[in-house]
Amino acid sequence: MRHQQTEKFFFLGCLSHYYYRLPFSKFHNNEHDKEKVYLKGKDKIVPPFRFGVEDVATKMWFHKLAYPGQCLTNSHLDIIFYYLRKKGKYAKEPKVKFTTTDCLFFKTIHALYEKFIAQKKNLSLITAQHAIADYIRGRKMLCGSPWHLCDHVFFIIHMETESHWILGRLNIEERRVYMYNSLSTAMKDSAAIKACQPFAVLLPHFFALFDEFKKENKPVCLDPFEVVKVDGLPQQTSNDCGCFVASFAEYFIDMKPIPPIFDVEKHRDRLAVLFYKYARMKEVEFIDSEDEAPPKGPKKNLS
Repeated sequence: MRHQQTEKFFFLGCLSHYYYRLPFSKFHNNEHDKEKVYLKGKDKIVPPFRFGVEDVATKMWFHKLAYPGQCLTNSHLDIIFYYLRKKGKYAKEPKVKFTTTDCLFFKTIHALYEKFIAQKKNLSLITAQHAIADYIRGRKMLCGSPWHLCDHVFFIIHMETESHWILGRLNIEERRVYMYNSLSTAMKDSAAIKACQPFAVLLPHFFALFDEFKKENKPVCLDPFEVVKVDGLPQQTSNDCGCFVASFAEYFIDMKPIPPIFDVEKHRDRLAVLFYKYARMKEVEFIDSEDEAPPKGPKKNLS
């Protein structure tokens, strides 16, 4: 009979450990510069690895995470940021009070912003019943935290026209959205700042719906948040923006300076091996996650 243990302590700090090199060659053919690297029928993971917010059923998921130049997907970033949330929520003495969002949040707030602008800034679209409000309450995701209890909120932002990931970080006290871009040019930065506008414009109106922010002495004002570009960041030379986004968030959470020279291969190795070893450990030791499901309620409007 499977025994249950809590997994929450395993990841407390393990994302800060040095990386280990695992013989990934045992399940790929070393042609890591190609999109399809596995023989037919050899790509499956049975049973799938369970990572809380999503199951991983293919070895290609690890291949894309492990090797430089591979674009990370929504799945990679949602899983990574889930464990960052978990790390912060269960730390006994967290260095930073934070939470994160997921890729669906970005799509949801951008869809709302497009409608908001199309309807000449119709404020009736911003309601306490909207899905965005549930994120702010901490009810929309596993290991979510109410935003009024946090100082920082991290946003995963995908610039679709650029096929590029950037990181947003809201400092609630300062009323600023800090934009982290690993591919900084005048054109890219302009597009990145534009991608942050839905957060800057809409979130102040959502915050005004909640008395909890005032009770926690958080500033509440309907003026848009200021969007600030973070300068001096290491820059990518290939399709590694997803890894940069995850690492920028991790450095801030651990209160460590972002190094000017970024060893993307090392960071990818570390993440891929940690997740692989963790999934195998859960299987071998029959470790199940504790019940972290958010409270059930009526379906919310996503539009």
